Amino acid sequence: MGYSEGHTGALASIEVPQELLEEMAWRFRVEDASPWNYSMFVLATLVVLLSAFLLRRNIQARRNQKLQTAEKTKQTVELQDTTEARIKDDNSLNMVTETLLSEKPSLAQEETKLTESAVPAAFLPDPQESES
Repeated sequence: MGYSEGHTGALASIEVPQELLEEMAWRFRVEDASPWNYSMFVLATLVVLLSAFLLRRNIQARRNQKLQTAEKTKQTVELQDTTEARIKDDNSLNMVTETLLSEKPSLAQEETKLTESAVPAAFLPDPQESES
């Protein structure tokens, strides 16, 4: 008795109802692939829509990033311009105060020269002489 003869006898003894065979033929039919085709079409459409959505978000994010960097550079340029203007203003203010201050010390020096020459020099006795 061969290997194939023993198994065929066992398979022949299993009876499958006709309704089950028709249902299995319906589920596993090979001729009509329309459900498979429709499901693949729906999945491909979803993939395309998801890819387009992600691409659009990426484009918007990069635009926003470029705009933010442009605004930052613009702000830094404006800040540099304002700081340069402040430095120029400070320099001009310093120059004005220096010219004004340079005039004042000469007057103050003249006043001290006058007061020094007008007041006679007073000499205090040495501390050693007062102790004796």
